[in-house]
Amino acid sequence: MIKPIHPFPARMAPELAIAELTRLKRNSIVLDPMSGSGTVVRHASELGLQAIGFDMDPLAVLMSRAWTTRVNVKTVQGMAVKAVAEATLLKPNAIKLPWIDEDQETKAFVSYWFGRKQQNDLRRLSFVLIRYANKAKKKEDVAAVDVLKIALSRIIVTKEQCASLARDTSHSRPHRVATKSDFEVLSAFERSVSYVTRLLESAPPKGKTKIKIGDARSLKLKAGTVDAVITSPPYLNAIDYMRGHRMALVWLGFSFADLRRIRSASIGAERAPDKAINDAVKEITAAMGTIKKMDSRHRAMIDRYAQDVALLMNEVSRVLKPGGKAIFVVGNSCLKGTFVQNSEAVACAGKKAGLKVKKKTVRALPERSRYLPMAAGALSMRMRTETVLTFIKN
Repeated sequence: MIKPIHPFPARMAPELAIAELTRLKRNSIVLDPMSGSGTVVRHASELGLQAIGFDMDPLAVLMSRAWTTRVNVKTVQGMAVKAVAEATLLKPNAIKLPWIDEDQETKAFVSYWFGRKQQNDLRRLSFVLIRYANKAKKKEDVAAVDVLKIALSRIIVTKEQCASLARDTSHSRPHRVATKSDFEVLSAFERSVSYVTRLLESAPPKGKTKIKIGDARSLKLKAGTVDAVITSPPYLNAIDYMRGHRMALVWLGFSFADLRRIRSASIGAERAPDKAINDAVKEITAAMGTIKKMDSRHRAMIDRYAQDVALLMNEVSRVLKPGGKAIFVVGNSCLKGTFVQNSEAVACAGKKAGLKVKKKTVRALPERSRYLPMAAGALSMRMRTETVLTFIKN
């Protein structure tokens, strides 16, 4: 199995992705419209398939791109040595990070989550890496900068406390456990670069991949161009990826407001729909279970999810070739003790989009593969499974 280069709280089970991918003809075009850390895209590439991935989360796109793009390890290592040397010599007054310095909300976020010593070194590295990114023109240099950015993120998005004052950041559950730290950012960054380059050197990406920022509800792809879709969509009340990822993204050019907008627009966002729901969406909502007794806030969340899933499945149906296959791995949710069947929303929306459910299986969820809300009794057992739906486009 190919080892990932960055922590991710709920990546798709690689053995499941591989099992589906091996059934495809060589050079088939595979799409993961919510690619996350890039499991489907990377393994599709390994099998000689052409892979396309989209995600709204900038850190997910960055880690997928770094994990699936061929890179010259010596170029990365040389650039890392140069970056640390330049960062060490930088004077504080020479560093300008406008998305932090000119935004009080982002500045307050950084001050709360990072110690003064770590802030100073992260500012230096951030300034250098952003400059490298802006100057990079050759594909080789762009790929090298991506790896350096991932190496920086890896010392922030961690289980234990490292460059930040928090722990459990990699689980998207950051909580501050200190008010100051002696952590050495620059030396840790060098070790992180060494670790990532060793992984990439031991299992070089095969290429044939395209990873971009994109919304699964509005794909920038022509109709009827994809042979297969394999994905695991977000589900209600599960993992708020941005909660952990923003700890790194604020050092990669994103303000707190930028990240809040992405977070609130994502599928599964815990808020009401932006526009009125139609009868088709109401039918999808009804398929998710008995929710009439839930409070208005949670019913609105479910309506929004149903609306998002309807748009998603319409896009999947649009880009699939006739006879194309779509595999969805879907976890279910628990809201205030009520079991919510996200898998039924996907099945219902798929049918409405012109896709036929060919197969539906339920698999046990490995203990550490998801971070689910607590539930008791029979409900707890139901929450420890996920549903694999296979659709065919007629």
